[in-house]
Amino acid sequence: MDLQQARILVRKINSLFKSMEMDGSPQPTPIERDLMLSYLRQLYQSFLDDVVDAGKITVSAPLVEIPVSKPEPKPEPKPEPEPVKPVFEAPKAYVPPVVNVEPPKVETAPVVEVREEPKVYIPPVETYKPPVVEVKPEPTPVKPPPPPPVTPEPTPSLSTSNNRVEALFSFKKATELSEKLSEIPIPDLTKGMSINDRLLYMNELFGRDMNKLDEVLRALNNFPSLDSAKSYLVGIATQYNWGEDERSEIAQSFIKLVRRRFV
Repeated sequence: MDLQQARILVRKINSLFKSMEMDGSPQPTPIERDLMLSYLRQLYQSFLDDVVDAGKITVSAPLVEIPVSKPEPKPEPKPEPEPVKPVFEAPKAYVPPVVNVEPPKVETAPVVEVREEPKVYIPPVETYKPPVVEVKPEPTPVKPPPPPPVTPEPTPSLSTSNNRVEALFSFKKATELSEKLSEIPIPDLTKGMSINDRLLYMNELFGRDMNKLDEVLRALNNFPSLDSAKSYLVGIATQYNWGEDERSEIAQSFIKLVRRRFV
């Protein structure tokens, strides 16, 4: 299995997931869902091919149970039934029916409501008392403590950044067949990459700006050779910090794709 290809697939999955989180939508779009499924299938297939090639998949034969015949038990002799004895029931005593007698209704005299005369409320007379005003002393202003001295953060030197960008243009000679097939010339960069690669390069290398990506691809198509386009690419890489660790592998794959334009 190509570990570098698997690492790029994992970065593509993380980049696409960050893009879906930044959109703020509760459900992914159909394009994002199909793209995520495509990445996951590629990553799964790469690991599955290694397992099949290594011969780690074994198929075990199912266990078959062979029935064993058992001797049938001999039936036990049944006991003879006892003769049925006649049962004589005693006569039941006569119980007279119960008659419910309702008690006579007693009429009650109507209740006469006695209305009370309304009482007149006389409010109490309150004597006026002047409010007591408390005089609070004015607080003395407290001087804030002086701010701590700010020490400037160390910034990476220009030479270190240039060395990281220059390292992106170093490639090993293709030895395997898959690497040689990935160096087939591309006549037009704007049409030579898939939708997945365009989304990946836009999010990671061009600040989520698709117009900037198209502008760079059109400009690279006009250069006669890779050496003449290198200075232009170095300026773009410095502007978007392609030399950082999280972008270096994706930036190198982009430059490798650009190099196929001048093969």
